[in-house]
Amino acid sequence: MSKLNKRHLLSGLYSVFRFVLIFGLCYLILKPFVIQFLGACMSVEDLNDITVEKIPKHFSSFHWEKAIAMLDIPVSGTITLTISFFSALIQVMVCALIGYGIARFEFPGKKLITVFVIIIMLVPPQVYHIPQYLQFRYFGLLGIDVNLIDSAWPLLVLSTVGLGLKQGLYIYLARSFFLGLPNDLENAAYIDGASIPKTFFFVILPNARTVLMTIFLFSFCWHWTDTSFTSVYFSKATTLASMVLQGNTGVKETLSSVMVQRAAVLLIVVPLLVLFMFFQKFLVQSISRSGLAN
Repeated sequence: MSKLNKRHLLSGLYSVFRFVLIFGLCYLILKPFVIQFLGACMSVEDLNDITVEKIPKHFSSFHWEKAIAMLDIPVSGTITLTISFFSALIQVMVCALIGYGIARFEFPGKKLITVFVIIIMLVPPQVYHIPQYLQFRYFGLLGIDVNLIDSAWPLLVLSTVGLGLKQGLYIYLARSFFLGLPNDLENAAYIDGASIPKTFFFVILPNARTVLMTIFLFSFCWHWTDTSFTSVYFSKATTLASMVLQGNTGVKETLSSVMVQRAAVLLIVVPLLVLFMFFQKFLVQSISRSGLAN
């Protein structure tokens, strides 16, 4: 066999291997969603029919209607969107400032701050939920105790001080990205007479659009599906994810109630899938240029 034929054979085998690998990964990722979707489309009769396994005989919108009623989308959706959007926006600004400061400036305690960032990433939030709850329950403001529970303020305040949901990861991501930027960008700005703040806002940030968008997407998605923080700072279910966790489906039959929850989960995930479809370019570019690729 000639070298050319061997090369074509190896290329063909590699193409087949790549197809099988990608197809297998897609199957593993999409299988749970497909099963949940088909289960939510089953009628009550199909659930009680032992001959029906995964594909329904009679498609029905019953579980979807119950899921929409359970979620109370106009109310809980508005609260979830408000918390997710503003928390993500604040985390983008705060993480950019902290990450840039750690990456570009030398100051006493820099290594210690980096260690604290890693600790924030590693320590489960359940460890400090109780003291944080008490702090916001009796929040001191000008000598007056203010109760911030059952509002979005605890999540916004935590995001502002760098202790928000998964914020340690975002700070590390921003730091890794800024370390990879060439110093010539700042040096050229300084030579032109730009100050440090002006350099940061008008030179560095425009070149960090991909990582900023990635942090925003990560933060928005995690807040959108969060139940740990919202269950602590809200006394009752108010967000979309907490409504599903509460499980008040309004259906007595256990199996049918499970299908309503499956439909509700899929309804919550749909906006995130649409968001990813539009902004996946920023996500891929940022990961390829940050510490997550190492």
